Amino acid sequence: MHSTTCSALALNSTSNASASNTTDGLKMVHSNEDALNKIPLKTANSLEDEEKAGGEFISDTAAAEEARREQMRANILKWMKKLTIVLICFIGVALITYVIISLCFSDWSKTSNAQSNNTTINNETSFTLPSTYNSSLSIDEASSSSSSSGSSSENGALRLTNSTSDSDGSTIATTVNTATASITTAGFGESATQPTNAYTVTTTGVPPTASEHEAIVNVQTTASTITATATTTAISQTLPTRKALVLKDTPPLIKDKFESKLGVYKEAAVCSDREVCSEIGSHMLDLKGSAVDAAIATLLCNGILTMHSMGIGGGMLMNIFLKDTQHAYSIDAREVAPFAAFQEMFDGKLELSLNGGLSIAVPGELMGYHRAHERFGKLPWKTLVEPSVELCHEGFYLTHHQWNALNYRWHHMKNNTVLTDVFVNATTGQLYPVGTKIKPQKVLCETYELLAENGPLDFYNGTLAHRVVEDLKDLGSTVTAYDLESYSADMVSSITMQLGDDILYAVPPISSGTVVANVLSILEGFNFTKTDLIGAKNEANTLHRIAEALKFAFAKRWELGDLRFNDVRELVSRLTNPEYSASIRDKINDKKVYKEIFDYGAQFMGEDDAGTSHTVVLAPNGDAVSVTSSVNEYFGASQAGKRTGIVFNSGMNDFSVEGTTNNFGLPAAPSNFIDARKRPMSSMSPMILADRKGNVRLAIGSAGGSKIISAIVEVAARFLWFDQDIKSAIDAPRIHHQLVPNVLQYEFGQFDEEVLSLLKEKGHELKPYKDIGSVVCAIARNDTAIYANADFRKRGGIAGF
Repeated sequence: MHSTTCSALALNSTSNASASNTTDGLKMVHSNEDALNKIPLKTANSLEDEEKAGGEFISDTAAAEEARREQMRANILKWMKKLTIVLICFIGVALITYVIISLCFSDWSKTSNAQSNNTTINNETSFTLPSTYNSSLSIDEASSSSSSSGSSSENGALRLTNSTSDSDGSTIATTVNTATASITTAGFGESATQPTNAYTVTTTGVPPTASEHEAIVNVQTTASTITATATTTAISQTLPTRKALVLKDTPPLIKDKFESKLGVYKEAAVCSDREVCSEIGSHMLDLKGSAVDAAIATLLCNGILTMHSMGIGGGMLMNIFLKDTQHAYSIDAREVAPFAAFQEMFDGKLELSLNGGLSIAVPGELMGYHRAHERFGKLPWKTLVEPSVELCHEGFYLTHHQWNALNYRWHHMKNNTVLTDVFVNATTGQLYPVGTKIKPQKVLCETYELLAENGPLDFYNGTLAHRVVEDLKDLGSTVTAYDLESYSADMVSSITMQLGDDILYAVPPISSGTVVANVLSILEGFNFTKTDLIGAKNEANTLHRIAEALKFAFAKRWELGDLRFNDVRELVSRLTNPEYSASIRDKINDKKVYKEIFDYGAQFMGEDDAGTSHTVVLAPNGDAVSVTSSVNEYFGASQAGKRTGIVFNSGMNDFSVEGTTNNFGLPAAPSNFIDARKRPMSSMSPMILADRKGNVRLAIGSAGGSKIISAIVEVAARFLWFDQDIKSAIDAPRIHHQLVPNVLQYEFGQFDEEVLSLLKEKGHELKPYKDIGSVVCAIARNDTAIYANADFRKRGGIAGF
């Protein structure tokens, strides 16, 4: 309609314009007017018609343009939608393809369901593990990432990861490229034989799930069918040699003479009172655990096998060195006096501080483990406890040292049914002889099981805490549930002192580490060499200098105490100051001793301590732990709880009692008087020595009361200055002097008479001792290897790889 109207209007306008143009044209031909008259003029009607027609045309053109634009926008949106859909589909396909490829490669070994081969591998050592203690063995490339259960191995190294299993045996699986091979080893309770060097590899199509708690390891190979020869070759080229972990104590040698072993290792070492416990610690390192993990696992084991020296009813001091940061931390988990303790509680009744319920202080051992593991542990807590649970159920052998401790303390222990049930033959009424297989009470094993499941804090505020409190009540202790709940272990930076070109790390008081540091600093200035022990005269002079340095240091040792109650910072600073050490060295007269103990600076007398155990660990990454643990006297308070089986400490005996004096008239040290929540001073001195690059040269500690200090000094001196290996240094005969009493003690029958005679000439009063005195555990390192030795005096054990 609109188009027809426009056409009619245009036609009418054209006719009118044609007529008008004819008239105008005639006028222009016959006229000489201005050129402006040459412009044809339009009539009013024609102009109006043209404007009307032009307005319609313009309006129609704008609408069409707008329509084209709308169409263009619609087309663009349509193509954008199509492109978006295509991109989404492409990305989705790519992601699905990536997931499928990843799953295929990660489960490569699971696709070989059709393959089922039985192959015998003769090149690797089998692992004989307990029923609830499973390990997975993995061979990874250096670039493989760590799993959630353990760290990746380096350069194809062996990796073990613990898991719990309800089965009777432990399963270790190894796959070679296209097959999953499970290696089933004998359960701990199933076989008493030593592990062999052969085990059966069974190829399976589908591995067990994680819920079945079985340890499995996958190793890939390109072959679709493996032969026994090919498998043996592939495994032997990757697996490093590792000694099997056998959770079984070995009977002691029934002979008077015992020769300790010098362990030589490349990567790591552990030293403790029992070899099987050191093996457990070494195994934790093999699992990629930290030095702290290894130390805790070792200590938990020793707490059962050497319960006369240490245990979870006691306390400990731990020195932890980290190579990466070249920094050391000290954990003070020593026992503390309960809230009910007061200064005069043992006045006139000193015997009660050594035996019975009142001698028990609040145990700190497990809180120390918790603090160390929380900060420096890598393996799950349960993994550290499980080997000790198995050993507890299996039992252990009575050693010479433990039997001597029983005989020494039996008068105070014989009325405790928990201990008599373990160590006394019910038929004869006599102590079991050395070499007897001992089974701890079932309640002690249950205690360890609770710790494994609930963690170390269960001792302080959990199910185990209730049992502990009830046991303590029965024994007449003043330790309450609130004492346990409020206990805390302190962690601080270790004290450092330059020793030659190296740095010595010591635990601050209540440890005597600063006393050890002071003696070594005094002796360093004598510039000893190995010739100073050659010949009677040189040896006597060297021993004299060591004894005199000990006397000066012990005079200050009795002034130290709990830093929370005594400000002894200035004294600690002085003891580790080389200038102060030089001033003391200048006072030492090579020809004679001083007549009076006051000449050595003595102001107070101190208490002796005993019944300790030392453990040392050096990890593959260069970290080290030196830890001394104690229940104080042998078998602590001579009491064990009937609900827990725990041997409780006699830590209250380490405090000084006001109003007492010794034969020299020295009063008890006020810095060590009893006070609620106070820690008693200790001779325990876990030490670590490292060079300027952070390489540990020596990690050392000792057991044996005040003889701890002299033992560490003498062994360290022999190793550092007299050119002796660590075993020779530990085996060497020792002297001891603590100023009070003013007597030079020496190991009976170990020194040349001429040497002893020369010492007498210098004014020393000599006294031999026939007991073991002190016991040292140490690990030394040089550019060649790692060396470990456990003192023959206690017949300890070492392990490593």
